[in-house]
Amino acid sequence: MAQEEIEFLKERSKEFYEEALELFKKGKYNLSAFTLEQSLQLYLKYLIGKKVGDWPKTHYLDELVKSLAEAYNKEEFIEYKKENSLFFDDLSDAYFTSRYFPKKFNKELVEELLKNFEKFIKFIEEILNEKFNSN
Repeated sequence: MAQEEIEFLKERSKEFYEEALELFKKGKYNLSAFTLEQSLQLYLKYLIGKKVGDWPKTHYLDELVKSLAEAYNKEEFIEYKKENSLFFDDLSDAYFTSRYFPKKFNKELVEELLKNFEKFIKFIEEILNEKFNSN
């Protein structure tokens, strides 16, 4: 797969992140959480694809973090996920429940998701020396 075909994942991820912030400001917490999950999902797929030439065709963050750790031979990602399991569980809930179940995300939870998203992105940047926002 050509690098350009993988780069679009990073661009789309950044767009979803920016949209999550906008939706949060508008008080649309369910959609903010959903688009934040989409952003992380696409960014992980980008990082994996960049390293191995393709990305897993899954929507599960657990599997994507595992694939990221395997692709880069960095167990730190597995440990990070274990230590922050509530964040990953809540973000995964946003993907599945926001569409099919009546769960509501409130301001405090989405604030926490945004904070932990940024923390995880910084962790990735430190480990892989890959900037999320390189512009």
